Amino acid sequence: MMLLAIATGANTAAVGGTEGVVQSADGVSIAYTTHGAGKPAIVFIHGGYADQTFWKEQSAALSDQYTLVTLDLAGHGLSGSDREVWSLAAFGEDVRAVVEALDLDSVVLVGNSLGGPVALSAAKKLPGVVKGIIAVDTFQKADRHWSRENFEAYIESLRRDFPRTCEAMVKQLLLEDSDPELYTWIETKMCSFDPAVAPHVVEGFLDFDLKEEFSAAEVPIRGILGQTAPIDLEGNRALRPDFDAVVMEGCGHYPQLERPEEFNRLLEVYVEELLSQGS
Repeated sequence: MMLLAIATGANTAAVGGTEGVVQSADGVSIAYTTHGAGKPAIVFIHGGYADQTFWKEQSAALSDQYTLVTLDLAGHGLSGSDREVWSLAAFGEDVRAVVEALDLDSVVLVGNSLGGPVALSAAKKLPGVVKGIIAVDTFQKADRHWSRENFEAYIESLRRDFPRTCEAMVKQLLLEDSDPELYTWIETKMCSFDPAVAPHVVEGFLDFDLKEEFSAAEVPIRGILGQTAPIDLEGNRALRPDFDAVVMEGCGHYPQLERPEEFNRLLEVYVEELLSQGS
């Protein structure tokens, strides 16, 4: 379930790099970190209840080739949480604020889970700048519809008992044979999220039409997926004939952490492909 990939806890920036803070459109402070130099810039967008450290394996390995940017969406990590209207469009403004503050003119957005829909929103706000989107274990079935009733019930469970809801979520997001240390790290990060903010993170899905946004995106979309849900490649290509994706077998919701070397190789292939299409 795409919205379940929601993740963060400890207020720590990505390892190394140059840290900065910028205000989003509504004045909320957004923390970010940059590594490396060169084009394109790869902007990494974490999932719900996560933070920019979920991209630590990419920051360490790819900064000699590209400009890498990680950020904390509002309410996550080191960013502010004093947001009045929580929506995917508002998260998209967080990404735009960072891209514009860094004066980036050639960007590939990489979004994990919630970060995928956020990337769709951000791309609309950055025409000509974003060259493509790489979705990480999200968009497996872009025309899937979740009823408002289901979303509202899930939001209520977050309000009622966030710790228990979060623990159940982690079990869904990672495979049974996942590395125990990584499992504990992810669970600790996610389940230490501020319970008062947690319901707001998913409120934006109540009025978000993934099928419409996926179909209407004006940039190419690629996917690097784990095995948390089966991919409907044919269905996605009915909406976007150019869509392509690869499945990392034996990985759960965070392939960038579970098998980083393999993930990074796949990421580089897609980044270079997207850049060549935009040239």
